[in-house]
Amino acid sequence: MQRELPNLDWLRVFAVTAETESFALAAQQLGVTPGAVSQRIKSLEGFLGVSLFQRHAQGVRLTESGRRYARRAAQPLEQLAQATRELVSAKDARALRVTILPALAQLWLGPRLSAFHQLNTGAAVEIWADAAVIDLRTADFDVAIRYGRPPFAGCDHRPILFDELAPVASPELIAASRSDDRGLPVGAPLLLDTYWTGDFDDWLARTGQSAPADLAIQTFSLYSMVVDAALNGQGFMIGHTALVSDLIAQGRLQPLSVRRAPADKQFYVLTKASEPLSQAAEAFVQWLVGQGQARSAI
Repeated sequence: MQRELPNLDWLRVFAVTAETESFALAAQQLGVTPGAVSQRIKSLEGFLGVSLFQRHAQGVRLTESGRRYARRAAQPLEQLAQATRELVSAKDARALRVTILPALAQLWLGPRLSAFHQLNTGAAVEIWADAAVIDLRTADFDVAIRYGRPPFAGCDHRPILFDELAPVASPELIAASRSDDRGLPVGAPLLLDTYWTGDFDDWLARTGQSAPADLAIQTFSLYSMVVDAALNGQGFMIGHTALVSDLIAQGRLQPLSVRRAPADKQFYVLTKASEPLSQAAEAFVQWLVGQGQARSAI
């Protein structure tokens, strides 16, 4: 069945162009190129089967059909815009839903959330810690905090933390162990998790070193379990500086080597592209970015 309504984007561009009677001014207001405006107007004219603008050397002018159509289209477009504003306002009243990697939730975000609530009293935040990558475009989440590399399909992204790989251990294990030429405690097992199984190999490769012979490896399902084991002196681990910087600053973990390697991926906060954020979501995103910028170097 033939569509009865044209593309909404064409109508939005037409409404702005009809007000200005200028492709250039419309493009400036919409943040696109004049060519993009012209293309959408041509598509709308093709759909309607009429000319909406007269083109001339000095610019464009609405045809009589274009003028009538602009008058009729203005009200429903404004009604749709108002409905959207009301929906977004209603969205402000519900809890802000955040999906995040469990390790980042426990080691970095969790200890800082009280600071956010002190600045944003009455804010309701739901934190969903999940290692699975949830598609923000189709899921009922406002914000995602992810470890990856841009671009992220259908999402706007902002960096929040710069992450490096560095071997770390508890002060007690370091004091009780002899170090090899890499700075690693001889005889202590390497502690790994199943999400970041390649961290140690990445650190060795990026710093131009080889693996120790007869290295014992203990693997856990969660990075937080690796951190707990390292704190208890059960072995050494490859620390993600974005996650263990607080523990290093507190002296509970210590770097084993001055050689650090930038992680292959980094931490970003994601929001749905082309979708307005609620006041709560915008405040949370801005706070996240600020927290990342304020993080002290190790």
